[in-house]
Amino acid sequence: MKETARWLLPTTFVLVAVMLGLLTTPLASQGLSYSRELETTLTRSSVYAVGTDPFVIVTADMNDDGWPDLAVTNYTSGTVSVLLNKGNGTFAAPVDYPTGTGAFGVAAGDVDGDAAIDLVVTNERGNTVSVLFNTGDGTLSSRTDMPSGGGPHVATIADFNADSLPDIAVPNFNSHSVSVYINQGDGSFADRVDFATHLSPFGAVAVDLSGDGAVDIAVTSYRDGYVDVLWNDGRGSFATRTAMELEPELWSVAAADLTGDRMPDLIVTRYSTGAITVLVNRGGGSFERSIDYLTGRGGPCWATPFDLDGDGALDIAVVDGYAHRLTVLRNKGDGTFNQKVEFETGQGPSSAAAADFNGDGHTDIAVANWNSDEVVVFLNLSE
Repeated sequence: MKETARWLLPTTFVLVAVMLGLLTTPLASQGLSYSRELETTLTRSSVYAVGTDPFVIVTADMNDDGWPDLAVTNYTSGTVSVLLNKGNGTFAAPVDYPTGTGAFGVAAGDVDGDAAIDLVVTNERGNTVSVLFNTGDGTLSSRTDMPSGGGPHVATIADFNADSLPDIAVPNFNSHSVSVYINQGDGSFADRVDFATHLSPFGAVAVDLSGDGAVDIAVTSYRDGYVDVLWNDGRGSFATRTAMELEPELWSVAAADLTGDRMPDLIVTRYSTGAITVLVNRGGGSFERSIDYLTGRGGPCWATPFDLDGDGALDIAVVDGYAHRLTVLRNKGDGTFNQKVEFETGQGPSSAAAADFNGDGHTDIAVANWNSDEVVVFLNLSE
C-alpha cells in the first residue's frame, strides 16, 4: 500500500504545505448530525483497478448507448482510463490511452462536432493540454497536444464566446493564471489566452454566475486562499476579475443551485481545515459566505453536488483523502445542511463523479482512489 502522502498533489510545495496543514486546528464551522437512516442508501457495488495514481474522474456517455461511462486520469501512468457501462451499473475493464506527462484533470465534451464525446486532459508535469478524439464507440483514436501555462490542473469545457462551440479553460498552478482555448470549429483551438488569478489556482468551474447569458469561470487558489471569479465579457475574454478571500489550501470548486432560486452557488473544499464552504449567489455577481461545514479532521478535496434522496434539493458528496471516506451532506431544501452520512472508500480518494449508472432513477457515485489505484462505484438504493 502506498503511504498516504503520495496521493497528495505532486508539486513539492503543495505536498509539504498540505502535510503541515493537517496539523492545523480547523476553524469554527457548523457541525452536522449523523444520519442513521441514510447509512444504507449508498452501497459499495464494484471496484475497478485503473492506472497508477488516478486523480480526476468524470462521467459521460462515451459510446452513445444512453448509459453514463467513466473516465479517470492516471497521474503517474500518464494515461486516461475509459470504463464503459454495461447497462446495469457495472463497467467493462478499463481501456487506457496515453496522454502527456502527469495526467491530472479531465473534462468531457464534443469538441469537434461529430456528436461523439471527446476528452480533454491536463498534463501537470508536461505543461500541455491533450485533446483525445472519440471515434463514436468510446474508442479514443487520436490526440492533439497544446501548450499550457506551468502546472495545468483541472480542465473545464464551456462555450465562452457564444458561437455554440465548446471551448476549454485550464488553471495553471505554477503560472498563476487561467488559459482559455477558443474552439475553431473543427476540433482545433486558437492559441491560448492567459488571464491572471491569485496564487496557485487549483480548481475551476465554468458557469454563468451573473445571469447575463455569458459563461464565467470560478477558480480556487491554493496558496493564498481566494476564490476568483473571471467575468466573461460575452466574447470569451475575462479581463474583469473579482475575488473572495477564504483560507489557504483551497482545492476544488463546484457550481450548483443549492437554494432553489435558480442561481448557481459555489461549493469550495478546504483541505487543511477539514471543511467545505458554500458561497450563496445573491445575484448581480455577488456572493455571500454561508455556513462552513466540517467534514473531518482534514482532507476534503473534492465536492460533487447530487440529489441523494430524490427530494429535488441538491446534496453534496465530499471525498476526504485523509480519512479515506465519502461524506454526504443532506440539503434541508434551502441550501443549508443538517445531516451527514459517511461511507468508506479506498485509500486516498481524490475525486468523485455522479450519474445514474444503473438506470433506476437514482443518482449514483463513482470515486477515484489515488493510493489504491482504483475506481469504486457506489449505487444509490433510495426508495
